[in-house]
Amino acid sequence: MATPKLRVGLVGAGMVSRHHLAAWAKIAGAEVVAIADPQLARGRERAADFGIGRVFEAADQLVDEMQPDALDIAAPVEHHGDLCRLAADRGIAILCQKPLAGTCEDARRIVHDVAGRVRFMVHENWRFRPPYRRIRSWIDDQVIGDIGLVRLSVRASGFVTDADGLMPGLVRQPFLASLPRFLVFELLVHHLDVLRWLIGPLAVSTAHLGRLSGAIRAEDTAAIALVGRHGLPVLIDACYCVHGAPDHVVDNLEIIGTKGTISLSDTNLSLTGARTASMSWAFDALYDDAYEGALREFVTGLLKDRAFETEAGDNLHVLQLVEDIYAAAGWSG
Repeated sequence: MATPKLRVGLVGAGMVSRHHLAAWAKIAGAEVVAIADPQLARGRERAADFGIGRVFEAADQLVDEMQPDALDIAAPVEHHGDLCRLAADRGIAILCQKPLAGTCEDARRIVHDVAGRVRFMVHENWRFRPPYRRIRSWIDDQVIGDIGLVRLSVRASGFVTDADGLMPGLVRQPFLASLPRFLVFELLVHHLDVLRWLIGPLAVSTAHLGRLSGAIRAEDTAAIALVGRHGLPVLIDACYCVHGAPDHVVDNLEIIGTKGTISLSDTNLSLTGARTASMSWAFDALYDDAYEGALREFVTGLLKDRAFETEAGDNLHVLQLVEDIYAAAGWSG
């Protein structure tokens, strides 16, 4: 007898929902049975694209009528709290898009209200990119020995006007223009999670934030110094307004150890030292694999009743780093 599929309801039919649905379509043990979005036309368009039979205007209609096993929350961050509590009240497992809430305090309230009632994972997918999985395996295997320095540079031209007079980042996600916080809250939250996963707990030492683009209200430039275990120096410099950079986010990571160095440059990964290796990926594949990896983690964690890599409670440490960076920079927008 075939094992019943995990029945998933998706809330939110915006840009990111397409990536969620494409990833769900690859997972044999689950199926999206309905979509909810207050813009019904948008929800119907997504449903038609992915062969989903039911569309609702409100999340409570979806959960009451369809009674899914899990709710995939891809709605804007200001709705996360209400949607997580709705799912918990109905006994439905939760996968919630990052950031969990607008502030760490609000995120703590959500985790407190949901804790122990249902399974709860934050959809933080950057760590599921294949280069980062390989880097983690090298670190775990002590291939580069003791780590002495970590430096991460993040670049994109999302807020640079292109030949058509458009800013790619705002074409994809117009709401970014009005956010009071952008670079750290929306983007570097990914990288902070990855770094914690790779090298352990971090604390903020200093931070400087700035804005180059006049089209947004938040920060698009950052220089951050953190400290890891045993005083390990960890440096992040990032800018989303770089002329000449790709319009997608480019990660340049260097991890220097006593036996070797790991270098990631966008889609190219290399290992030098006692062991050597090099490999590369297509950017679109990295993006797709990240979403699929996160969803597989959620489904596997539910079916095998084991902890998720990105448990909601653990993700609070990442959001606290976000808050600490803004505080260290004295940034109020």
